[in-house]
Amino acid sequence: MDVPEEFPALSRRLDAWAARHMGPEELEEARGIGRSFRSHGGRWLGIAAAVLVLSALLLHAIEPRLQIAQGVVFSLVAYSLLVLVTVPPYFGFRKLGGKPWRAAGLLAALALAGGAAGFLIVLLEPGRSWGDLPERARPVALAVAASFAVFVVGATLAIARLRLHDADRRNARLAEENERERRARQAVQAELKLLQAQVEPHFLFNTLANLRHLVQSGSADALPMLDHLIHYLRTALPDIRSESTTLGREAELARAYLEIMRIRMGELTFAIDVPADLSNREFPPLILMTLVENAVKHGVTPVGRGAIRVCARRAGEAIEVSVIDDGRGLGGTLGQGVGLTNVRERLNALYGARARLVLESSPDGATVARLELPG
Repeated sequence: MDVPEEFPALSRRLDAWAARHMGPEELEEARGIGRSFRSHGGRWLGIAAAVLVLSALLLHAIEPRLQIAQGVVFSLVAYSLLVLVTVPPYFGFRKLGGKPWRAAGLLAALALAGGAAGFLIVLLEPGRSWGDLPERARPVALAVAASFAVFVVGATLAIARLRLHDADRRNARLAEENERERRARQAVQAELKLLQAQVEPHFLFNTLANLRHLVQSGSADALPMLDHLIHYLRTALPDIRSESTTLGREAELARAYLEIMRIRMGELTFAIDVPADLSNREFPPLILMTLVENAVKHGVTPVGRGAIRVCARRAGEAIEVSVIDDGRGLGGTLGQGVGLTNVRERLNALYGARARLVLESSPDGATVARLELPG
Protein backbone atom coordinates (compact mmCIF):
# COMPACT_ATOMS: atom_id res chain seq x y z
CA MET A 1 0.00 0.00 0.00
CA ASP A 2 1.22 3.55 -0.73
CA VAL A 3 1.26 6.26 1.93
CA PRO A 4 3.33 9.46 2.08
CA GLU A 5 7.05 8.87 2.45
CA GLU A 6 7.13 10.74 5.78
CA PHE A 7 5.30 7.80 7.39
CA PRO A 8 7.59 4.83 6.64
CA ALA A 9 6.53 2.82 9.72
CA LEU A 10 2.84 3.15 8.79
CA SER A 11 3.67 2.21 5.22
CA ARG A 12 5.44 -0.96 6.34
CA ARG A 13 2.52 -1.94 8.60
CA LEU A 14 0.00 -1.40 5.81
CA ASP A 15 2.13 -3.41 3.38
CA ALA A 16 2.43 -6.26 5.89
CA TRP A 17 -1.32 -6.23 6.56
CA ALA A 18 -2.19 -6.16 2.86
CA ALA A 19 0.26 -9.01 2.09
CA ARG A 20 -1.43 -11.16 4.75
CA HIS A 21 -5.00 -10.45 3.69
CA MET A 22 -4.76 -10.08 -0.11
CA GLY A 23 -3.60 -12.24 -2.96
CA PRO A 24 -0.80 -11.03 -5.28
CA GLU A 25 -3.19 -9.72 -7.94
CA GLU A 26 -5.42 -7.89 -5.46
CA LEU A 27 -2.36 -6.47 -3.69
CA GLU A 28 -1.04 -5.07 -6.96
CA GLU A 29 -4.45 -3.53 -7.73
CA ALA A 30 -4.56 -1.90 -4.29
CA ARG A 31 -1.04 -0.54 -4.73
CA GLY A 32 -2.03 0.90 -8.10
CA ILE A 33 -5.00 2.69 -6.55
CA GLY A 34 -2.76 3.94 -3.74
CA ARG A 35 -0.25 5.30 -6.25
CA SER A 36 -3.08 7.06 -8.09
CA PHE A 37 -4.32 8.71 -4.88
CA ARG A 38 -0.79 9.66 -3.96
CA SER A 39 -0.09 11.25 -7.34
CA HIS A 40 -3.44 12.99 -7.71
CA GLY A 41 -4.62 13.37 -4.11
CA GLY A 42 -5.71 16.99 -4.48
CA ARG A 43 -7.76 16.20 -7.56
CA TRP A 44 -9.47 13.24 -5.87
CA LEU A 45 -10.30 15.32 -2.78
CA GLY A 46 -11.74 18.06 -4.97
CA ILE A 47 -13.91 15.58 -6.84
CA ALA A 48 -15.11 14.03 -3.55
CA ALA A 49 -16.02 17.46 -2.12
CA ALA A 50 -17.89 18.40 -5.30
CA VAL A 51 -19.83 15.13 -5.28
CA LEU A 52 -20.83 15.61 -1.61
CA VAL A 53 -22.04 19.18 -2.25
CA LEU A 54 -23.99 18.19 -5.38
CA SER A 55 -25.57 15.28 -3.54
CA ALA A 56 -26.56 17.58 -0.67
CA LEU A 57 -28.09 20.08 -3.12
CA LEU A 58 -30.00 17.29 -4.85
CA LEU A 59 -31.34 15.97 -1.53
CA HIS A 60 -32.36 19.53 -0.54
CA ALA A 61 -34.20 19.92 -3.85
CA ILE A 62 -36.06 16.65 -3.24
CA GLU A 63 -36.76 17.39 0.42
CA PRO A 64 -36.56 21.17 1.10
CA ARG A 65 -36.86 20.62 4.86
CA LEU A 66 -33.45 18.89 4.76
CA GLN A 67 -30.72 21.43 5.34
CA ILE A 68 -27.59 21.51 3.13
CA ALA A 69 -25.31 20.57 6.05
CA GLN A 70 -27.53 17.62 6.89
CA GLY A 71 -27.47 16.58 3.25
CA VAL A 72 -23.67 16.64 3.26
CA VAL A 73 -23.59 14.46 6.38
CA PHE A 74 -26.10 12.04 4.93
CA SER A 75 -24.21 11.87 1.61
CA LEU A 76 -20.97 11.21 3.47
CA VAL A 77 -22.63 8.36 5.36
CA ALA A 78 -24.16 6.97 2.15
CA TYR A 79 -20.90 7.04 0.21
CA SER A 80 -19.01 5.53 3.15
CA LEU A 81 -21.55 2.72 3.14
CA LEU A 82 -20.99 2.33 -0.60
CA VAL A 83 -17.25 1.96 0.03
CA LEU A 84 -17.94 -0.61 2.77
CA VAL A 85 -20.15 -2.54 0.35
CA THR A 86 -17.70 -2.58 -2.57
CA VAL A 87 -14.17 -2.64 -1.16
CA PRO A 88 -14.22 -5.82 0.99
CA PRO A 89 -15.62 -8.13 -1.73
CA TYR A 90 -13.55 -6.43 -4.45
CA PHE A 91 -10.22 -7.07 -2.77
CA GLY A 92 -11.14 -9.95 -0.48
CA PHE A 93 -13.50 -12.04 -2.61
CA ARG A 94 -11.36 -15.15 -2.10
CA LYS A 95 -11.56 -14.74 1.68
CA LEU A 96 -15.36 -14.76 1.71
CA GLY A 97 -15.43 -18.45 0.90
CA GLY A 98 -12.36 -19.40 2.90
CA LYS A 99 -13.68 -18.97 6.48
CA PRO A 100 -17.49 -19.01 6.67
CA TRP A 101 -17.67 -17.49 10.14
CA ARG A 102 -15.59 -14.51 9.04
CA ALA A 103 -17.72 -14.04 5.93
CA ALA A 104 -20.90 -14.30 8.02
CA GLY A 105 -19.61 -11.66 10.44
CA LEU A 106 -18.74 -9.31 7.59
CA LEU A 107 -22.14 -9.74 5.96
CA ALA A 108 -23.90 -9.21 9.30
CA ALA A 109 -21.98 -5.97 9.87
CA LEU A 110 -22.83 -4.78 6.38
CA ALA A 111 -26.48 -5.69 6.93
CA LEU A 112 -26.57 -3.61 10.11
CA ALA A 113 -24.93 -0.70 8.28
CA GLY A 114 -27.51 -1.03 5.49
CA GLY A 115 -30.35 -1.09 8.02
CA ALA A 116 -28.98 2.02 9.73
CA ALA A 117 -28.84 3.80 6.38
CA GLY A 118 -32.44 2.82 5.75
CA PHE A 119 -33.52 4.34 9.06
CA LEU A 120 -31.65 7.53 8.18
CA ILE A 121 -33.69 7.82 5.00
CA VAL A 122 -36.94 7.44 6.94
CA LEU A 123 -35.80 9.98 9.54
CA LEU A 124 -34.79 12.68 7.05
CA GLU A 125 -37.15 15.21 8.52
CA PRO A 126 -35.20 17.42 10.97
CA GLY A 127 -35.93 16.69 14.59
CA ARG A 128 -37.75 13.45 13.92
CA SER A 129 -36.77 10.37 15.93
CA TRP A 130 -38.09 6.83 16.20
CA GLY A 131 -40.45 7.89 19.01
CA ASP A 132 -41.88 10.65 16.82
CA LEU A 133 -42.91 8.24 14.06
CA PRO A 134 -46.60 7.40 13.87
CA GLU A 135 -47.46 3.81 14.78
CA ARG A 136 -48.44 2.98 11.21
CA ALA A 137 -45.15 4.40 9.82
CA ARG A 138 -42.93 2.20 11.91
CA PRO A 139 -43.45 -0.96 9.80
CA VAL A 140 -42.57 1.12 6.74
CA ALA A 141 -39.36 2.26 8.42
CA LEU A 142 -38.48 -1.32 9.32
CA ALA A 143 -39.22 -2.46 5.78
CA VAL A 144 -37.00 0.26 4.32
CA ALA A 145 -34.18 -0.64 6.74
CA ALA A 146 -34.54 -4.35 5.95
CA SER A 147 -34.54 -3.61 2.22
CA PHE A 148 -31.35 -1.65 2.53
CA ALA A 149 -29.78 -4.45 4.57
CA VAL A 150 -30.73 -7.02 1.90
CA PHE A 151 -29.44 -4.71 -0.83
CA VAL A 152 -26.09 -4.26 0.89
CA VAL A 153 -25.61 -7.99 1.47
CA GLY A 154 -26.77 -8.85 -2.05
CA ALA A 155 -24.47 -6.28 -3.62
CA THR A 156 -21.53 -7.60 -1.58
CA LEU A 157 -22.18 -11.19 -2.64
CA ALA A 158 -22.73 -10.16 -6.27
CA ILE A 159 -19.42 -8.25 -6.42
CA ALA A 160 -17.58 -11.17 -4.80
CA ARG A 161 -19.18 -13.61 -7.23
CA LEU A 162 -18.30 -11.52 -10.28
CA ARG A 163 -14.72 -11.07 -9.10
CA LEU A 164 -14.36 -14.79 -8.43
CA HIS A 165 -15.79 -15.58 -11.86
CA ASP A 166 -13.33 -13.16 -13.50
CA ALA A 167 -10.44 -14.70 -11.54
CA ASP A 168 -11.49 -18.20 -12.62
CA ARG A 169 -11.70 -17.13 -16.25
CA ARG A 170 -8.31 -15.41 -16.02
CA ASN A 171 -6.72 -18.46 -14.43
CA ALA A 172 -8.27 -20.73 -17.04
CA ARG A 173 -6.97 -18.48 -19.81
CA LEU A 174 -3.47 -18.46 -18.32
CA ALA A 175 -3.54 -22.24 -17.92
CA GLU A 176 -4.63 -22.61 -21.54
CA GLU A 177 -1.85 -20.29 -22.72
CA ASN A 178 0.73 -22.19 -20.64
CA GLU A 179 -0.50 -25.50 -22.05
CA ARG A 180 -0.36 -24.11 -25.58
CA GLU A 181 3.20 -22.88 -25.03
CA ARG A 182 4.17 -26.25 -23.54
CA ARG A 183 2.77 -28.09 -26.54
CA ALA A 184 4.53 -25.67 -28.89
CA ARG A 185 7.85 -26.34 -27.13
CA GLN A 186 7.23 -30.07 -27.32
CA ALA A 187 6.43 -29.80 -31.02
CA VAL A 188 9.62 -27.85 -31.67
CA GLN A 189 11.65 -30.37 -29.64
CA ALA A 190 10.06 -33.20 -31.62
CA GLU A 191 10.88 -31.47 -34.91
CA LEU A 192 14.46 -30.98 -33.74
CA LYS A 193 14.84 -34.64 -32.80
CA LEU A 194 13.32 -35.68 -36.14
CA LEU A 195 15.68 -33.38 -37.99
CA GLN A 196 18.64 -34.69 -36.00
CA ALA A 197 17.52 -38.27 -36.64
CA GLN A 198 17.53 -37.48 -40.35
CA VAL A 199 20.89 -35.71 -40.32
CA GLU A 200 22.84 -38.03 -38.02
CA PRO A 201 22.57 -41.28 -40.05
CA HIS A 202 23.60 -39.48 -43.24
CA PHE A 203 26.59 -37.89 -41.55
CA LEU A 204 27.57 -41.10 -39.74
CA PHE A 205 27.26 -43.34 -42.81
CA ASN A 206 29.35 -40.97 -44.91
CA THR A 207 31.94 -40.66 -42.17
CA LEU A 208 32.13 -44.44 -41.65
CA ALA A 209 32.42 -45.01 -45.41
CA ASN A 210 35.20 -42.45 -45.55
CA LEU A 211 36.88 -44.03 -42.51
CA ARG A 212 36.68 -47.46 -44.15
CA HIS A 213 38.36 -46.06 -47.24
CA LEU A 214 41.13 -44.48 -45.13
CA VAL A 215 41.72 -47.78 -43.31
CA GLN A 216 41.86 -49.74 -46.55
CA SER A 217 44.29 -47.28 -48.09
CA GLY A 218 46.44 -47.24 -44.95
CA SER A 219 46.05 -43.49 -44.55
CA ALA A 220 47.48 -41.86 -41.45
CA ASP A 221 44.21 -39.92 -41.14
CA ALA A 222 42.23 -43.06 -40.27
CA LEU A 223 43.05 -43.11 -36.55
CA PRO A 224 42.55 -39.33 -36.00
CA MET A 225 39.19 -39.54 -37.79
CA LEU A 226 38.15 -42.47 -35.59
CA ASP A 227 39.18 -40.52 -32.47
CA HIS A 228 37.20 -37.47 -33.59
CA LEU A 229 34.15 -39.62 -34.38
CA ILE A 230 34.29 -41.18 -30.91
CA HIS A 231 34.62 -37.69 -29.38
CA TYR A 232 31.69 -36.47 -31.45
CA LEU A 233 29.43 -39.35 -30.38
CA ARG A 234 30.38 -39.03 -26.70
CA THR A 235 29.53 -35.34 -26.80
CA ALA A 236 26.40 -35.55 -28.96
CA LEU A 237 24.50 -38.55 -27.63
CA PRO A 238 23.79 -37.23 -24.08
CA ASP A 239 22.52 -33.90 -25.44
CA ILE A 240 20.08 -35.28 -28.01
CA ARG A 241 17.53 -36.10 -25.26
CA SER A 242 18.34 -33.10 -23.10
CA GLU A 243 16.54 -29.76 -23.17
CA SER A 244 19.65 -27.83 -22.14
CA THR A 245 23.42 -28.11 -22.27
CA THR A 246 26.29 -25.62 -22.06
CA LEU A 247 27.90 -23.46 -24.68
CA GLY A 248 31.22 -25.17 -23.96
CA ARG A 249 29.80 -28.63 -24.75
CA GLU A 250 28.21 -27.33 -27.92
CA ALA A 251 31.54 -25.84 -28.97
CA GLU A 252 33.26 -29.19 -28.32
CA LEU A 253 30.63 -30.94 -30.42
CA ALA A 254 31.20 -28.44 -33.24
CA ARG A 255 34.98 -28.95 -32.94
CA ALA A 256 34.69 -32.75 -33.23
CA TYR A 257 32.36 -32.41 -36.21
CA LEU A 258 34.61 -29.91 -38.00
CA GLU A 259 37.69 -32.08 -37.37
CA ILE A 260 35.94 -34.96 -39.13
CA MET A 261 34.84 -32.73 -42.00
CA ARG A 262 38.35 -31.28 -42.30
CA ILE A 263 39.77 -34.78 -42.83
CA ARG A 264 37.00 -35.70 -45.26
CA MET A 265 37.22 -32.49 -47.32
CA GLY A 266 40.92 -31.79 -47.08
CA GLU A 267 40.72 -28.05 -47.73
CA LEU A 268 38.75 -26.92 -44.70
CA THR A 269 40.11 -24.81 -41.88
CA PHE A 270 38.27 -23.70 -38.78
CA ALA A 271 38.65 -21.82 -35.52
CA ILE A 272 36.52 -21.87 -32.39
CA ASP A 273 36.70 -18.96 -29.96
CA VAL A 274 34.49 -19.32 -26.87
CA PRO A 275 35.67 -17.34 -23.81
CA ALA A 276 36.09 -19.35 -20.62
CA ASP A 277 33.51 -17.23 -18.76
CA LEU A 278 30.86 -18.27 -21.32
CA SER A 279 31.70 -21.98 -21.52
CA ASN A 280 29.45 -22.96 -18.61
CA ARG A 281 26.57 -20.80 -19.75
CA GLU A 282 23.32 -22.72 -20.29
CA PHE A 283 22.65 -23.21 -23.99
CA PRO A 284 19.93 -25.02 -25.99
CA PRO A 285 21.34 -28.26 -27.45
CA LEU A 286 22.11 -28.79 -31.14
CA ILE A 287 21.30 -25.23 -32.24
CA LEU A 288 24.96 -24.34 -32.72
CA MET A 289 25.53 -27.66 -34.51
CA THR A 290 22.71 -26.86 -36.93
CA LEU A 291 24.40 -23.58 -37.83
CA VAL A 292 27.79 -25.27 -38.25
CA GLU A 293 26.31 -28.04 -40.42
CA ASN A 294 24.53 -25.38 -42.47
CA ALA A 295 27.82 -23.50 -43.00
CA VAL A 296 29.54 -26.70 -44.18
CA LYS A 297 26.69 -27.90 -46.39
CA HIS A 298 25.63 -24.61 -48.01
CA GLY A 299 28.75 -22.50 -47.64
CA VAL A 300 31.93 -24.54 -47.93
CA THR A 301 30.96 -27.81 -49.67
CA PRO A 302 29.62 -26.17 -52.90
CA VAL A 303 33.04 -24.53 -53.53
CA GLY A 304 35.09 -27.47 -52.19
CA ARG A 305 37.12 -25.44 -49.72
CA GLY A 306 36.82 -22.71 -47.14
CA ALA A 307 37.19 -21.57 -43.57
CA ILE A 308 34.67 -21.61 -40.75
CA ARG A 309 34.92 -19.62 -37.53
CA VAL A 310 32.75 -20.07 -34.43
CA CYS A 311 32.93 -17.27 -31.87
CA ALA A 312 31.00 -16.10 -28.83
CA ARG A 313 31.00 -12.81 -26.97
CA ARG A 314 28.96 -10.68 -24.59
CA ALA A 315 27.08 -7.79 -26.16
CA GLY A 316 25.66 -5.71 -23.33
CA GLU A 317 23.09 -7.87 -21.56
CA ALA A 318 22.97 -10.37 -24.44
CA ILE A 319 25.16 -13.24 -25.66
CA GLU A 320 26.15 -13.38 -29.32
CA VAL A 321 27.28 -16.67 -30.88
CA SER A 322 28.33 -16.43 -34.54
CA VAL A 323 29.18 -19.01 -37.20
CA ILE A 324 31.08 -17.39 -40.09
CA ASP A 325 32.08 -19.09 -43.36
CA ASP A 326 33.80 -17.74 -46.48
CA GLY A 327 32.01 -20.12 -48.84
CA ARG A 328 29.65 -19.20 -51.64
CA GLY A 329 27.84 -16.49 -49.65
CA LEU A 330 24.20 -15.60 -49.37
CA GLY A 331 21.89 -15.82 -52.34
CA GLY A 332 18.55 -17.13 -53.53
CA THR A 333 16.64 -18.96 -50.81
CA LEU A 334 19.72 -19.65 -48.73
CA GLY A 335 18.86 -19.34 -45.04
CA GLN A 336 15.25 -20.42 -45.46
CA GLY A 337 15.76 -24.17 -45.19
CA VAL A 338 14.35 -26.60 -42.65
CA GLY A 339 17.35 -26.40 -40.33
CA LEU A 340 17.36 -22.62 -39.85
CA THR A 341 13.56 -22.47 -39.71
CA ASN A 342 13.70 -25.03 -36.91
CA VAL A 343 16.30 -22.94 -35.09
CA ARG A 344 14.10 -19.84 -35.27
CA GLU A 345 11.08 -21.76 -33.99
CA ARG A 346 13.07 -23.19 -31.09
CA LEU A 347 14.40 -19.77 -30.15
CA ASN A 348 10.88 -18.35 -30.21
CA ALA A 349 9.55 -21.22 -28.08
CA LEU A 350 12.38 -20.94 -25.53
CA TYR A 351 12.94 -17.18 -25.34
CA GLY A 352 10.18 -15.40 -27.28
CA ALA A 353 11.23 -11.98 -28.58
CA ARG A 354 14.34 -11.98 -26.35
CA ALA A 355 16.32 -14.13 -28.85
CA ARG A 356 16.76 -14.19 -32.58
CA LEU A 357 18.81 -15.60 -35.45
CA VAL A 358 20.33 -13.13 -37.90
CA LEU A 359 21.75 -14.23 -41.26
CA GLU A 360 23.84 -11.60 -43.06
CA SER A 361 26.95 -10.94 -45.13
CA SER A 362 30.07 -9.39 -43.64
CA PRO A 363 31.92 -6.58 -45.47
CA ASP A 364 34.41 -9.13 -46.90
CA GLY A 365 31.61 -11.28 -48.34
CA ALA A 366 31.56 -14.01 -45.68
CA THR A 367 28.26 -15.42 -44.48
CA VAL A 368 27.46 -14.74 -40.83
CA ALA A 369 24.82 -16.67 -38.88
CA ARG A 370 24.50 -14.89 -35.53
CA LEU A 371 22.54 -16.06 -32.53
CA GLU A 372 21.46 -13.38 -30.05
CA LEU A 373 20.38 -14.84 -26.71
CA PRO A 374 19.47 -13.20 -23.39
CA GLY A 375 22.48 -13.05 -21.07
